[in-house]
Amino acid sequence: MKPKKSSANKRLRLNPKQLRRHIQSRSLPSAKALSKHRTHIIGQDRAISALELGLRLESPGYNIFISGPSGSGRMTTARHILKGFKQPRRPLKDYAYVYNFQEPDRPRLLELAPGQGQKLKKTVDHLVKTLKRELPRATSTEHCQKERDRVLSDYQRKEHELVSSFQDKVSRAKFMAVEVQSGPIVEHDVLPVIDGEPQPLAVIEEKVEKGEMSRRQFKQLQKKHSQLRTELEKIHRRTRSLAREMTEQLEEIDRRTGTAVIDAIVGDIRDAFKEETVQDFLDDAREALLDRIPALVRRADEDERGEANNMPGYAIEPADPLEPFQVNVVLNNARHKACPVVFENTPTLVRLFGTIERSVDDAGRQEVDFMNIRAGSMLRANGGFLVVQAEELLPEPGVWKTLKSTLSSGKLEIRVPEGPMAMVTSGLKPDPVPLDIKIIMLGDELLYRTLYMAEDDFKKTFKVKAEFDVEMNYSKANLEKFMAFIQRVVKEEELLQPTRPAIALLAEEAMRDVEDQRKLTTRFRVVADLLRESTYWAGKCSRRSISPDDVRKAVLERKRRFNLAEEKYRENIMRDVVIVTTTESMVAQVNGLAVFDLGDYSFGKPCRITATVGIGDSGVINIERESGLSGEIHDKGIYILSGFLRSRFGQQHPLALDASVCFEQSYGEVDGDSASSTEVYAIMSALSELPIAQEIAVTGSVNQQGEVQAIGGVNNKIEGFYDICNSRGLTGKQGVIIPKSNIEHLMLDEEVVDAVRRGRFHVWSVSTIDEGMELLTGVTAGRPDSKGKYPAGTVNRMVSDRLETMAKSLRDYR
Repeated sequence: MKPKKSSANKRLRLNPKQLRRHIQSRSLPSAKALSKHRTHIIGQDRAISALELGLRLESPGYNIFISGPSGSGRMTTARHILKGFKQPRRPLKDYAYVYNFQEPDRPRLLELAPGQGQKLKKTVDHLVKTLKRELPRATSTEHCQKERDRVLSDYQRKEHELVSSFQDKVSRAKFMAVEVQSGPIVEHDVLPVIDGEPQPLAVIEEKVEKGEMSRRQFKQLQKKHSQLRTELEKIHRRTRSLAREMTEQLEEIDRRTGTAVIDAIVGDIRDAFKEETVQDFLDDAREALLDRIPALVRRADEDERGEANNMPGYAIEPADPLEPFQVNVVLNNARHKACPVVFENTPTLVRLFGTIERSVDDAGRQEVDFMNIRAGSMLRANGGFLVVQAEELLPEPGVWKTLKSTLSSGKLEIRVPEGPMAMVTSGLKPDPVPLDIKIIMLGDELLYRTLYMAEDDFKKTFKVKAEFDVEMNYSKANLEKFMAFIQRVVKEEELLQPTRPAIALLAEEAMRDVEDQRKLTTRFRVVADLLRESTYWAGKCSRRSISPDDVRKAVLERKRRFNLAEEKYRENIMRDVVIVTTTESMVAQVNGLAVFDLGDYSFGKPCRITATVGIGDSGVINIERESGLSGEIHDKGIYILSGFLRSRFGQQHPLALDASVCFEQSYGEVDGDSASSTEVYAIMSALSELPIAQEIAVTGSVNQQGEVQAIGGVNNKIEGFYDICNSRGLTGKQGVIIPKSNIEHLMLDEEVVDAVRRGRFHVWSVSTIDEGMELLTGVTAGRPDSKGKYPAGTVNRMVSDRLETMAKSLRDYR
């Protein structure tokens, strides 16, 4: 039977007004209406509400994760809102570390009022300088010197009495006290005097052997020597005891004198700093200073005589007894009045949590001490907010784990860096800093969902999500905000003023960015860049304002900067390296449309989709899947189209069908279901043997009821096929079939719209597979009667008859 012709071509054709929303310049708001709008945050009411909740709530865990794509204004919004926090969330403090005289490996934390940290540091430095100056003066007074001379004289007298008495006893016993050199050591001994000379016992024993002295006399000498040696040891112990007593008495004189000096200086510091932590430190410091008075006096005497640093033989300078008396101010809030807001762009362990740096002494040894403790961003933001990028923070080793534990405990622990590169291990463990901080983390939506599903701690730590959108509704109010943003950028960056028609075109490009006639983009970075580039091209033409032509030039030049891959692909099609037919009609062959996303640029990619059918029971075979080049969504699309074929043609008889579909000359993975309707058309063409017009390209997904559904990238797909047709020459028959539900997403290039206006190119919309087949074949699809039979000469009747014949053939064969 002769096929029935369809009238779908005219009925489903879109008019030029449907292909792009044009904004008339006369409909734009007046300049007066723009002044009432804030221009830093536009179209993100949902996110702003969440941000304000998270920033104001002080309960644990109400940190904020700002999700959304780059360019949606996340960082700009965060900066603008945080500027509104004039007062700190908590009273600011200075933090300083000092030496812990009780536990030297645990530096003590001092908390002070803003500005007091540096004041305390200067005061303690002054204390050290004053002690070095005043202590020697106090201990060198005439009264003090007399006391020292008295103690020294008393010691010398007692020592002399002991030694003189012993020497007399030695002389009476005919012995002599001598010094004996034993290697580097000088020892004291008493030796018998023989023939007027002191003789060692070993020499005397030789005389006994020679008969010059009797054995009895020698033993008497030995016994006397032992008695005198014992007494000599007692004398030595007694003189040492006297020396200790003298030293203690001298130190007591210095301590008694120095205590008055120290108490006067420390008392002044106590009066100036009332903080409990400072008072505790001063208590320990005072006791330590009193213990160091003798060393300080001795060092002052050595410095005065030049015995320590200037005399030969001293390779290393003696340690300074006052070295521990320092203050390391790790956070100085003297000049900070507003709420701390810190943006950390490099969130490493050291940059975030601080560190204890290594120093090298004169001997080349690495060491750490409390003066090397350094603050990080967390401490600088204490009492306020810390803003970090999740993409930068999460890859850093140990940072995420440390951040969670720090926020959970509310205490910041500063540690020596660990890891394979750490050359020094140290037991130094400074007191933790009480932390009151809110973290604002920025990341994309996929990262947020990944963390939320995988990390229980993440849910507890980041209870507020501020989600940024890439689009906002097209309305009078939002258009006013959009124009106000343009005016702010023009003013701040001293750009050329766009004319009202140019502003209208900028708004159209903002719609095109989100592919929606009812939306405007909130990626204002893109709008600002287009404005800057339009200013450049206007300047090249010596214009004083931006015209629509300048905006079009900026759009075109931007495309040229990124579309090399698109031009190469188009060139391959023009040279028939990639085969895409745009004339004639072919059975089981359809021009499909895909989008190739390079990240910084996307373009439509026409490709040939073919189908073959035969008798069998394997159903539809996806060649891409069989070769491992099909994504999960594309596989799903194949299963859906198989369900459609069963639903429509498998009710009266079984589907005795072996069919295969293929993206020809596709060598990468195919994913997405936007070609599932195209694959249905190819199979139905193969079954009905009706040729399909190659002048038409198709996109759209299909469900099991045969309804064609919306897809993404519709503008790129249409423009990609248009470019191929235009390069080969427009015939007036070429065009693209899209889902009807995609009409409101059309924001086509003005060149394509103009070609449609002149009848050189067409865009059709369909809502069902039947409408699509009518456009592609020119034959009526046909509706079933009450018995499920399709009218003769229709597409569905031809497909149904072929499938019935195939089923009978398979049954007869079996």
